[in-house]
Amino acid sequence: MTAQRQPRAAARIAAALALALLAPATSAAAEGATVTISRAEARAALADALARGRPDIAWHLASGLIAADPGDFSAHAALSEAEVGLGRPAEAARSARKAARLARGPSQRFEAALLRAQAAEAQGSTAGGVAAMFWARRAVELAPLDAYRTVASGELSRLRAASPLQLQFSLSLAPSSNVNNGSRRSHVALPGWGGLLWELSPQSRALSGWVGEAAVAGRYQLQATNASASFLQFSAQRREVRLSRDSRDLLTAWRNDEIAAGRMPPPMPDYDFGQVELGLQHYWRAGPAMLNLGATVGHNWFGGRDLSDYLRLEAGAERGLDDRTALFGGLVLERHWRKSDPGSDVAQLRGGIQRLTATGDRLRLSAEARNTASASVDQRHRALGLRLGWEKAQAVAGIGIEASVQAEARRYAPSMLAPGGRQDMRIEATLSLRLDRFDYMGFVPVVNLNASRVNSNVGLHDGSDAGITLGFRSRF
Repeated sequence: MTAQRQPRAAARIAAALALALLAPATSAAAEGATVTISRAEARAALADALARGRPDIAWHLASGLIAADPGDFSAHAALSEAEVGLGRPAEAARSARKAARLARGPSQRFEAALLRAQAAEAQGSTAGGVAAMFWARRAVELAPLDAYRTVASGELSRLRAASPLQLQFSLSLAPSSNVNNGSRRSHVALPGWGGLLWELSPQSRALSGWVGEAAVAGRYQLQATNASASFLQFSAQRREVRLSRDSRDLLTAWRNDEIAAGRMPPPMPDYDFGQVELGLQHYWRAGPAMLNLGATVGHNWFGGRDLSDYLRLEAGAERGLDDRTALFGGLVLERHWRKSDPGSDVAQLRGGIQRLTATGDRLRLSAEARNTASASVDQRHRALGLRLGWEKAQAVAGIGIEASVQAEARRYAPSMLAPGGRQDMRIEATLSLRLDRFDYMGFVPVVNLNASRVNSNVGLHDGSDAGITLGFRSRF
């Protein structure tokens, strides 16, 4: 553009801006008055209007560009942004969807995802906030450059901090050598019978198979101040078990033998499990300590039948000793009402210490003592446990690493199989590998390597399990 033509172009743009601003109020006076500007000039005026916080002007300019070319991605994107500024979230969402359909190439698809997040947030509702976080996650996935990804991740973090509703999802699938928590022995000795061996049925032995699990958990912020916050919490879990062919064949052969002998065996086992919970949690700061109180009600199912209802009350505290060290502890009381056998009352006391190392790694040592009171000798017991966990601060070759080892000793009431009382020792170790390189929308695959063993003075309860679990976890 020459020096002589620049003032003329600026004048046309200024006139277009003035007409766009005054058109709603002076339609009769302005009828027939038009100013013709090029698309390039209209785009420059549109960008200027958005930059100056004038969505009213931007709306008219974007609408004009769309009238000239309905397939103009940038105009639809600008129209969505202007409609957000004008307080029209439904229209903004419609324009953002249109822009997404027209998007071509990584940059435009990334921009469209952020526009949809912005339009959803503008709704001002909880559902809109959840949708906004979804589209922000989508923008993270679509980001063509690291700088774009940083912007989208920051937007997602902002949305999560502002939303009263927080959700977490998990999905996993794992082969297991002991899906039924059965005994690793095939025969046990009966006390008082001179060492007579009793053969365990296949249903009481460890059975191999696959375990699939899906869960959702969330909390909704009811109130928050600088010193306290209250949340409504909820969760649902479903675990399904499928026996291996060898385990199914073993059970089928045993049941056929029982029927042939004139005995009626139990039906084929069902180890599926489900659980739902709903609770309230309140946190508040008392000097250097953070305290919490909570109450939760829940219900669970096992094998397709109701298992129990329960109520859990808890109190906890956490106090920092310095910038790297914190102490924590709590008390949990539970009441279980079972459907088919006596219920139980559980009291649990736990505490520990958490420490950040000089490299940022997190170490956590905790201990707990638990007492379960019940009329059932199979449920009544006392337990002491110890757990050590480690989380590496920096990924190694794109892999995040966590590990833990825990031990628990249980002592049960005297029973027919253990006149002196049953004693169990359970040891479990877990290594968790987070595969950050395979990130999708902020979710990364996680591989858990797990091994456990139970040694008991009652052979029926000796058991072991080992498996690899593949699941998914949110990085933010």
